[in-house]
Amino acid sequence: MRGHTCPMTSLESMKQPQRDILVIGGGRFGRLALERLPGRVATVVEPTPDDGLLALARDQGAQVARASGVDFLAPVLAGNQPPRWVVPALPRHLLHDWLLHDLATLGARAVEAPQAVLPPLASVMQGDEGQLFVSLANFLCPDDCPEPPKLCTVTGKPRGEPLYERLAGMSRPGWRVAVLRSRQLATGVGGCLPDEMLRLKEQIKAQGGAWLVATSCRCHGVVSGLSLPEKAQRV
Repeated sequence: MRGHTCPMTSLESMKQPQRDILVIGGGRFGRLALERLPGRVATVVEPTPDDGLLALARDQGAQVARASGVDFLAPVLAGNQPPRWVVPALPRHLLHDWLLHDLATLGARAVEAPQAVLPPLASVMQGDEGQLFVSLANFLCPDDCPEPPKLCTVTGKPRGEPLYERLAGMSRPGWRVAVLRSRQLATGVGGCLPDEMLRLKEQIKAQGGAWLVATSCRCHGVVSGLSLPEKAQRV
């Protein structure tokens, strides 16, 4: 403790943050996670880390794994001691990529998400792989937004129903919906719970069919399409 030279007591040790976070991606938002979650990030996964990321991770006491996000994430989530939090910090839909990887042997494939299924939103952009980037804002949000539950930080106006709840209410014949909530761990840094990721995977695996898979915080999200043969039709 500052101004204290005595050894740390066991009680004080218990108050120290645990390294319980896995960050996938070492770009701008991966570095923000390191900076804004001091002492909590165990590993940052980045296939081509630069010297700046390596130095920042070293200063924070975190490891850097040189691997693709899904290749590293899949065995970690399948193990006996997954991290408490996974922070997606890369320009891809990590949940969708991981589901396609883990359900590949059952015939999972990516399909384009139908834009008509979306609730009214301020901003919708289609990605190169058919995913939909969605937002309640039609402006660029600051990367240090504290994500207050009721009022938008920028406009000061009521936000209304959180985006993850709006997406969970999507309905279209022939499609099922799976939404993973991103919870704010620090300003501008969202994390997902592995238990929820695994539960969604088992739900999709058990039912099969066409799925709208989304990851969303209160204001922003991404929606992707996934198709899995019905269980009765699998070989």
